[in-house]
Amino acid sequence: MSLRGVVIKEGSVGANVAGDSREFGLICNGAATAASGGTPAVQLNTLYTLRRPADAEAAGISSAYDAANGVNVYRHISEFYRRAGEGKKLHVLLVAQTVAVAGMAAAAKQLVVESGGSISDIAFAYNPPAGHSDTFVNGLTEDAIDAVAALQAFAQWSEDKDMPLHAILEARLGDAVAGLPDLRSLSDGLTANKVTLVCGQDWGYADALTWEGGKRFADVGTYLGVVASQPWNRNPGEVLTQSLTEAAQQIWLTGGLSNHKKYSEVYDALESMNEKGYVFPIRYQGIGGYFWNDGHCCCPVVMDASGAMNQHEIYFSHAINECIRALRTAYLPEVKRPVALEEGKLSPDMLAYYNAIGDNVFDRMDNAGLISSGKTTVDGDSDLLIEKVLRVQFSVVPTGMVNEIKGTINLKNA
Repeated sequence: MSLRGVVIKEGSVGANVAGDSREFGLICNGAATAASGGTPAVQLNTLYTLRRPADAEAAGISSAYDAANGVNVYRHISEFYRRAGEGKKLHVLLVAQTVAVAGMAAAAKQLVVESGGSISDIAFAYNPPAGHSDTFVNGLTEDAIDAVAALQAFAQWSEDKDMPLHAILEARLGDAVAGLPDLRSLSDGLTANKVTLVCGQDWGYADALTWEGGKRFADVGTYLGVVASQPWNRNPGEVLTQSLTEAAQQIWLTGGLSNHKKYSEVYDALESMNEKGYVFPIRYQGIGGYFWNDGHCCCPVVMDASGAMNQHEIYFSHAINECIRALRTAYLPEVKRPVALEEGKLSPDMLAYYNAIGDNVFDRMDNAGLISSGKTTVDGDSDLLIEKVLRVQFSVVPTGMVNEIKGTINLKNA
């Protein structure tokens, strides 16, 4: 018995239902180092889980590490946190510099499993070894399309293992970009709706790099940080909130492509590159700073006769992934529970019960402004006696996006 009269304690907080418990990943080439002078050894194929750039520095990964080894590891980490803010979980895995991007997919499985399957977006960056010389085919490194295919297969594997995610790929461009392949219509029927290809860089930062090939890189860490900084249904190119430029810190004063060409040098090619599904920095007349152009995926834009559309933008990919995660969490407690049937079929009450589970998930996301609407339809003929499978159809309408405003204007006499 208490003499306090009224006792109110803080309640515990359960699982996040607000729609954003995302964590993020980065896999890239690095160099193993020995401990020296109080700086710890950096190890390959070892998971580093960070909350801030200081965590990377404490593990031996710093700007000095980048410069000494001719890599852009700390660069991607520091740019991620510049955009995302400290506190977000970033899981980092370094592989040998002999491993090409397509070969990173196998190591990425280790990353997502060891992180508990919580990664929603993972960036892949290539830091080639000393003496490496890129070979370009139609303006892309010769292995770029193979890397897209490998990462799409990896993303499909992750979804099959109940860990859906999106892959963000660093692309290194050749000097000539007019003949770049169309990522919206890749050959051999390749459709990579879970892969976004980034080929933009902070030109000023890249220009100061002195190691061989260092100037040809794309700032995937910046792009990943933008994705992490906003709700998952937002466009990474959002003009209101996502300027990349910080003039006081001399960051992103000049945007460019990963062939180390300034924005002004490649300006005439950008409309075509945008139509082909590439992601790069752009400027808007009348407003300062650089912005990502969009959240394209390496696939065509498709809508079928029934109104179903594909995940041709990263925020549509996120909508599917996050709905899958939330619905799975909501329905898991129902697995292997006894269900009373009426003449071997689900009763109306049970149908309503199972429908409500999914609809409640969609309602929470709708109320949070993450989707426009969602609907659950349970198959009343589901066989729970022999097959023991509850069949459910989910439909979700994502939020829309204004990518362009078209209008007309005239002079009038009154």
